[in-house]
Amino acid sequence: MKLKPWVKKALSFIMIGIIIGIIGFEVVKYFHKDTEKIDNSLLKEHNIAEKYASKTLEYVLKNNIYEEKYLDEYAQIEFNDAANFKEILLTFLPKGYRGEEINYLFNLSQTNLDKLKEKDYLDLKNYYQIKNFNVDNFERYNAYYQKNSKYSYADVVTYVNINLDLPVYTNPAEVSEPNDLLVLVNKYNCLPKNYSPSDLTNVNGTYGSVPMRRVAKEALEKLQKAVQSEANFVLLPTTAYRNYSFQSTLYNNYVAKDGVAAADTYSARPGCSEHQTGLAIDLKNPATSSDIRLTEENYEWLKNNSYRFGFIIRFPKAKEFITGYQEENWHIRYVGMDAAKTIYENNLTLEEYVDLYVKKY
Repeated sequence: MKLKPWVKKALSFIMIGIIIGIIGFEVVKYFHKDTEKIDNSLLKEHNIAEKYASKTLEYVLKNNIYEEKYLDEYAQIEFNDAANFKEILLTFLPKGYRGEEINYLFNLSQTNLDKLKEKDYLDLKNYYQIKNFNVDNFERYNAYYQKNSKYSYADVVTYVNINLDLPVYTNPAEVSEPNDLLVLVNKYNCLPKNYSPSDLTNVNGTYGSVPMRRVAKEALEKLQKAVQSEANFVLLPTTAYRNYSFQSTLYNNYVAKDGVAAADTYSARPGCSEHQTGLAIDLKNPATSSDIRLTEENYEWLKNNSYRFGFIIRFPKAKEFITGYQEENWHIRYVGMDAAKTIYENNLTLEEYVDLYVKKY
C-alpha cells in the first residue's frame, strides 16, 4: 500500500524524535555516570547537598576520610579504581592540589608520585601529560623554559633530562652497562677507563683491519652488500673501536692543533667517545678523494637506508645542539633494528630516543 506524503513525513518526524531521544538519554547517562547509584542516605547523614553528589564523595564517606573543606574538590575528582586512589587523596589534597590536579596525578608514574609526596605543592600543569617527566628536574625545567621559550614543554623536558641545561663534561656520569647495545656515551656519560668489549672482531677497512663488536660487524656486512647492489658504490670502515689510550692521543693532537673549544666540537675526550663501545663506525667511499669520505649521493642513501640494518646517523645535521658535535655524515652507530627504525622515523638522536623510550621516570 502506498503511503500518502503526509504520512511519510509524520513517520520521518517520529523516527527522528526516537533517535534524538536515544542520543539524549545516552548523553545524560554519560554525564551522570559518576553520580549514578550514589547512596543518598550518606549525603543526608552528613548534611551534604545533592549537588555535590559524586562517586568520589561516596568513596570518601564510606572510607571515613571525608573532610568538609575538600567538598568542592571531591566534586571535581573523577573516581577510579586505582589501588592508590585513597593514598593520593590523603596525600595531595592537604598539600593544596585542586580536584582537577588530582585527576592528572594519576597520569604520573608511581616513582614520580613517591618523589612528589616528599615535596610541597608544585604547579605541574605544564607537565602532567609528558611521559618522560621527572619530578626531580622540575625546577630545572622551569629555568630552562624561561631561557628557551621557543621550545615546547615536551622538548624542554627531554632536553633537560639529557642535561642540555648543564655545561658539557660537568661531572659526567660513569656508564653502568657499557655492553648494552643502546649505551649512551657522550659529553655527560662516559665509559670506565679500562672498558673494552669482549666480542671484538676485525673487518677489512679502507686502511687495513678495523676492530668492532661482532654484532656491528654482521650488520655492517649486510649494509655493504645492500649499498653495492642498490646504489652501486662501496662503503668501507676507516675506524670503529678505539680504546681509551687511542682516543686520548687523538684528542690531544686535535687540541694542540685547534685548541680545546674547537676540538670539543668534533672530537670526544678520552672515555667519552662512543668509539670505545665498538658500536660506532666511521665510513668512507674509497672511490672518493682522500679528503672526502662520502659524496652527497652516498650520504643520501646511507641516511635513508642505514636504519634497515640497525644503524643510525649518530651526528646528523641540525642536531648539533643535542649531540654536542658537528655533523658527521660518515659516522654511524649500531643500536639494533627496532631502535634504529624508531629513531629514523621520528628524526631523533640517540640521546632523545634513550630518554623517551628507554629510561623510566
